[in-house]
Amino acid sequence: MRLVTRQLVRQSALTGLVCLLCFCACTAPAPECDNFCLPLDEELADLGDYFETLHTLALEEAVGAVNDRIEQVLTIKDATERAARLAELQHPDTLAGALADRFAHPYLESSLMEQALKVRQTRKQFPGQKTSHADIWMNFSAHIPLEPRQVMMLFQSSTIKVFGVYFGTDKFIHFHHLGWTYYRSYRGFLNEGCDAEEAYRRVIQRYTREAFLAESLWFGTMTTGVYSNADLAANHLGFKFFLNLTEPVVLKGREQPPLAVRCGVFWRLSPRVRPRSGWFAAYVSDHWNEALNPSLYDASMRPGIRRVLQSRAERIVQFYTGKDGRPNDPAYFDQLAHELSTYHGEPYGHSGQFEKLMTIGNTCMPEVVALNAVSAD
Repeated sequence: MRLVTRQLVRQSALTGLVCLLCFCACTAPAPECDNFCLPLDEELADLGDYFETLHTLALEEAVGAVNDRIEQVLTIKDATERAARLAELQHPDTLAGALADRFAHPYLESSLMEQALKVRQTRKQFPGQKTSHADIWMNFSAHIPLEPRQVMMLFQSSTIKVFGVYFGTDKFIHFHHLGWTYYRSYRGFLNEGCDAEEAYRRVIQRYTREAFLAESLWFGTMTTGVYSNADLAANHLGFKFFLNLTEPVVLKGREQPPLAVRCGVFWRLSPRVRPRSGWFAAYVSDHWNEALNPSLYDASMRPGIRRVLQSRAERIVQFYTGKDGRPNDPAYFDQLAHELSTYHGEPYGHSGQFEKLMTIGNTCMPEVVALNAVSAD
């Protein structure tokens, strides 16, 4: 009887584990990344043109897919049905949905992106430079040993450089998939009668605090112990990307015209949307960098993260003040963290708990000063 009971318990536990893993695969938050500890002896290639080309192709395919459907609808003889179908295909949400379809499931997209950056054909475009850099130690070592959330830290995103900004590949998962989720929720609130400002305020509240997939729950604190302000900033810019398909949006303080416009009954891309034109650079900013826009770590992780940052302080400071050319001034990094807490004045869900954030200015630079003092003595 005891043997049967143990077998049943073992089978139930195994079934539960399988279900949990399946759920994680379907709703997995994007892996964490380390934007602090970057290589001093190697150059990271700037992949701005590479990702601009990929997003240009995605837009071309989305517009082409909707236009193909419009062409088919034009053959419908019944005028009423034809008009109704055309109205549907000319609605901004249809084009936005076609664009969202260009991106793979987030679980697959993360792996495919990492692989694409490492294949020989990609690396050949950037001779003598690295296309990505990965380091799992910081977040993994910060957890208490045997902490279940530590397992999530084994899956790390690489850091890349895009239009001069260093950030994790996970930010594109947020940009594409959470941006699309934000867009759909926003449209839903508008349909319920909210104005644009109230609709987006509700979206932010939902995906920072209320929904199960919010940053303070499944997509962040619950699974990793990390409330990533940079992830939320990428969500915000992804929302603007989908909105900018058919509406003007303000990026970096400047109004950007729609990416696509109507041309008769069809859609066409704006002439500015082409590879190597720089149009995609408007969406990328320091907000995506977790060293400059630092995360809020769970109380159990904070001491471990601080130890890692202090142990690597010289390397971190040397990279950001030397290779990245930023001022060697603690006040600069602390002020920058405050500036990045909104997107040029627009709220995006930042934690706001500045006293708990570990910046290069308040954590790394004091350690370097202390080490120099010891060396001088």
